[in-house]
Amino acid sequence: MPEVKVLVNEPLSRHGFWRVGGPLDELVLVEAIDELPGLIAAEAWQVLGNGSNLLAPDEGLRGRTLRLGDAFRGLELLSDDGEQIEVGVGAGMLNAVLLRRLGRLGLAGAASLAGVPGTVGGAVVMNAGTTLGEIGDVVRWVDLCDRDGVRRVGRSELQVRYREGGVPEGAVVVSVGLGLSRRGFQEEQERIVHHLARRKATQPLDLPSCGSVFRNPPGSAAGRLIESVGLRGHRIGDAAISERHANFIVNLGSARAIDVMRCIHLGYTTVLRETGVRLEPEVRVLGRWPAELWPLPAAGA
Repeated sequence: MPEVKVLVNEPLSRHGFWRVGGPLDELVLVEAIDELPGLIAAEAWQVLGNGSNLLAPDEGLRGRTLRLGDAFRGLELLSDDGEQIEVGVGAGMLNAVLLRRLGRLGLAGAASLAGVPGTVGGAVVMNAGTTLGEIGDVVRWVDLCDRDGVRRVGRSELQVRYREGGVPEGAVVVSVGLGLSRRGFQEEQERIVHHLARRKATQPLDLPSCGSVFRNPPGSAAGRLIESVGLRGHRIGDAAISERHANFIVNLGSARAIDVMRCIHLGYTTVLRETGVRLEPEVRVLGRWPAELWPLPAAGA
């Protein structure tokens, strides 16, 4: 077994999409599934994924941060009856890579990941999706690792909801089974092209951000609510609520994590005060923060 690679005091700003955050005590590159149970036996640990939906403080993160390596980036065709195809996908594979590989195979069903910048594991944990659907719609099973080892959980056992994949606390997604099809492949490709073009035209993709900060509340859109209370373009330090899409907070060059958090808090409190709507964060927040900023009231930690 290869020696586990550990980076000490590695700056999160090198890995997260916001380009903010302080040092990680230990960043561990995991290259074998049987390494995982021992690694997550630590008192404090978290999975980094692709860093696309994560905010951690300028002081950094204590404990052990895991990143899944090449052993978790495979794709395997498991069954094909001519109509339905099941594939197994490693949790460390990038969503964009998965879509390219499925495209070469002529398989439809995972369009919901188009433009979602993270990994397959992260997508399953948060039930990632777009206007094209949610990844939970095609998940058949998930292999989870906890301190006792790896177990397979069927889709019916997961409490999948909007932006929640139902993965239990203390477990790491190792791989996922997707139910796909060759039917409608070309039509899906056309929808993906249209979706990505619209995303490029309406979102600030030229600046560091984590994408949507808040979940869309029922019957509304978080960005429209934030814009309606006059916060579009509002700046704190070098972090700003985007002029192009108010549910994005962007790093204008040298933002700190605390600046980003203050923008999040401002958006939440202003929308609540002016409209009565409690926005729920979509971004994953880790580490210790000033009590007046996080957790947001009644929005979870």
